[in-house]
Parts: sequence; C-alpha cells; structure tokens
Amino acid sequence: MTNTGTRVTLLAAMLAGAAFAISPAARLKTNYQLARQTQRLTEALVANRSRDIYDMFTPPFAAEHPFARFDSAMSRWSRGRRIVRASHKVVEISGPAGHVSSWFVFEGDRDYNYIYQNWLNTPRGWRLVWLSRILDTTFVYGQTDSQELAKAAEVGLRYVLSKPGLARLRSRFVRPDTVVIIRRDRPGEGDFSLDGLPVFWTTMEEIQQGQHVPRSQFFLSLALVRLMGEMALVTVDVVPTAHDANGEPRRRRGMEVYLERAGSDWRFHDVGKTW
Repeated sequence: MTNTGTRVTLLAAMLAGAAFAISPAARLKTNYQLARQTQRLTEALVANRSRDIYDMFTPPFAAEHPFARFDSAMSRWSRGRRIVRASHKVVEISGPAGHVSSWFVFEGDRDYNYIYQNWLNTPRGWRLVWLSRILDTTFVYGQTDSQELAKAAEVGLRYVLSKPGLARLRSRFVRPDTVVIIRRDRPGEGDFSLDGLPVFWTTMEEIQQGQHVPRSQFFLSLALVRLMGEMALVTVDVVPTAHDANGEPRRRRGMEVYLERAGSDWRFHDVGKTW
C-alpha cells in the first residue's frame, strides 16, 4: 500500500472512531438533562409547587387544561400531607421518550407512593407528557384535531410496515399483501393510503365470529395517537395471527413511532419503545 493510501485508511479509521465516540457523550448529556428535569419535578412535588410542574408539560397540555384544574388534581393527590422522603430514577430512555419513576413517603406513612412520568425530548428540551397517579383519563390531550391525527397515524403505520419497522419487531414479519387494521373507534383512525397496499378494516368481534379476513401474519391496531406541538406519537399494536406450539396466540408486539412536523405534513423522527 502506498503512503497516500495508508494515510487515507488511517484518516478513515480516525473519523469512524470519532463518530462512535460522539454517541456515548451525547447519550450521557441526554441522560443528565433528563435527570435534572426529574430532580426539579421531584423537588416541586415535595414543596407542592404545582405551577412549576404545570410549566414542565408540553404546550398542548396547557392549551387544553387550565392550571386551576391541574392544581386541583395535585391537591387531591397530596391531600395536604407533608412529604418527608423522596427520590427518583430514570428508568429508561427509548429514542426521544424518557420513562421516570419518583417515589415519596408522606408523614405518618410507611409505604412509598410512586409517580411514573413520561417525558419527551423536544427541540426545546425535555418536556413532561404524563404523570400517573395525579392525572386521570379526563386529562387526555392532543387528540381533538381528527384530520391531523389521521395524517400522523398514516405516517406512523407506514413506518411500522416498512422494512426497518418490521425488523424492529423481531418476529420475522414480512410486508402483507393487504393491511388488516382492527377498528376500535379511537382517535387517529381514518381512510389511510399505505403506499398502495389495500387496507381492510375489521373488529375483534368480527374476527371472533369467524368472519372473512384477508390472510396476514398480523393485524394492526392504533393504541394511541397524540399530537404534541411539533412532534406526535403514534403507538401501534401488532397482533400476530399465528399460534405457538401449545396452541396459544403468539405474544403481541408493538411500537411507539415518534414524528416531527415537516411544514403541513408529518415525517418519521424516531422509534421509542418496542415490545
């Protein structure tokens, strides 16, 4: 090999090494930033600073739910009790999604009270998406614009049906000739155009009654579609049609697909959890 060839080879190796070196640092920074946010949230819960927590949510949450309503939910959770011990832990970061657990001991109690949090890493930093135990189903948000929800759902479904999307499910699924979607009357369901693939809608009741359904390795179902400003979440359940050696249905699969705004459209951003 010539000296020039050697230098080129070494330079390529150095650049490749540098690229791999950036990734762990970026992950550490992301973990640190989320840990800081969850520390702030835990401290605010201890001090009963509901306004601070409210301001951590993604903007669509505040647009649909006034502060007074969230403050009342906080009061119902705490019931005026003083927190004497608290901690938190970042459980998992999957793509742009962060999953965190905080736990508290109220004065006079022995048992821990847990609050689970969902966070989203947006262009403006980590924003709070959901707080279990404090929020209930009446605090649903980002699901009122049916046209935009359907547009986002279509992009999410296209990714799940793509070669990279099916590979993430690790079930040897192949792209079907006809996409079978289970209708559950949930936000985001619509008339989808999935790259020319025919779409067949059905229900679980029709399947159980033995009505005709096109042959496929799996059925799809929209578990959740939520618009969060410049980002959106499409959660898709994947229901295998095959059974295992014991005759039991194979384990369900699924995926969180995160999208980002692209003008008036949506485009794939990243994958969150898969199961």
